[in-house]
Amino acid sequence: MQIRGLFAVLTTFAMIMVDVACGGSDALNSEPAEEPMVQEPAPESAEEVLLGSGTATEIHPGAGGSPHVEVAWMVDGASISVTYGRPYLKDRVVGDSVEPMSDHVWRLGADEATTLVTDKDLMVGGTHIPAGEYTLWTQHMNDEFHLIVNTETGQWGTSYNSEHDFAHIPMEVTDLNPPVEQLVISITDGQFGFEWGQMAASASLMVH
Repeated sequence: MQIRGLFAVLTTFAMIMVDVACGGSDALNSEPAEEPMVQEPAPESAEEVLLGSGTATEIHPGAGGSPHVEVAWMVDGASISVTYGRPYLKDRVVGDSVEPMSDHVWRLGADEATTLVTDKDLMVGGTHIPAGEYTLWTQHMNDEFHLIVNTETGQWGTSYNSEHDFAHIPMEVTDLNPPVEQLVISITDGQFGFEWGQMAASASLMVH
């Protein structure tokens, strides 16, 4: 009887140890371990596109194939942006078969009027431009090439109204070789300007 009792005790002890080794919750009297948290990979940030020394965001592709972009710059603490359509040259010649043409007002882009927004006053050329929103145009004026700053906004690029002109600013014009296939507006090295075909035009810019 003593041997049988001892055998029963050993058998019970062995069953308990097997249960513990197998992680039995009754033997350990503990809750099962939580499942490890699986983290979703962080989405990759959109790659910044640099254009004219600024950061460009595409607004829409453009009905005529000229993509529209908003390009943003930080200049001496000023937030400046230009929104414009970027036409392609497509074997055309600036001043002959495509704008800017002599004595014509040009929207400085494609489709909608080109828009300038600044949160601080600027000096462009010798002209003080208060903080605000404007449209930009160009025109040959008395043998000079002018940047036109206009206070009317939101219009189509063929709806130019000179009654809203704020300033006419002479630009320095130089030739490019090779030509630039797609219009680029830039703010760099204290200059506001653009390159298009074989033409480059610029005026000084500083935060006032």
